[in-house]
Amino acid sequence: MIKLILLLCLSVSVSSYGQLNQQTTIKLTDTQDSTTYIKKCIAFIKEIKNEQLADTNFILVNNPFSFEYNNCISTLLMDSSIFSNDELTFIKDKKYPALTKWTKELFTTIKIISEDTLNSIFKDKSKWWNFFHKNFGQSFNTFSIPIFLRNDTYCLFYSDNHCGGECGDGRLILYKKERNKWTEVKSYCNWIS
Repeated sequence: MIKLILLLCLSVSVSSYGQLNQQTTIKLTDTQDSTTYIKKCIAFIKEIKNEQLADTNFILVNNPFSFEYNNCISTLLMDSSIFSNDELTFIKDKKYPALTKWTKELFTTIKIISEDTLNSIFKDKSKWWNFFHKNFGQSFNTFSIPIFLRNDTYCLFYSDNHCGGECGDGRLILYKKERNKWTEVKSYCNWIS
């Protein structure tokens, strides 16, 4: 009887160890997939923003743009003429890997500014754009994380530029890869000030 109990305990332990290792493998695969996705995102951004990223005065906000801002995602989700239901669900449910911060390691030639720094400058009306221009530069930019669709042949990407109280523009662009080059197909959430 004791041998049977010990055998049962041993089999449960081995089974549990196998499940634990399986979960660890899944986590590593997710991390590796995220790393691959982020590398693909950086390559895409560098390709379409090459000229701007070559400017050492280019300033990028460290937090990626959120598609929920200005109802941008709502506008996009109404376009069933271009996107399939599965693609719209993929976009809406954020099934692509997330990125929490743009860093100097990802974009070595540009300046990165924290969203907290910007918030502290623009909350204080005595600082505002005069302070920003004097201490940081002429403008700042935000980028979303690119969302790749259809085996990486399409990509959604938002970028904007803020250069003053009534100076700036932004838009969400759908790109298509044709002849090994990204071209604009359609834009959403366009704004200009």
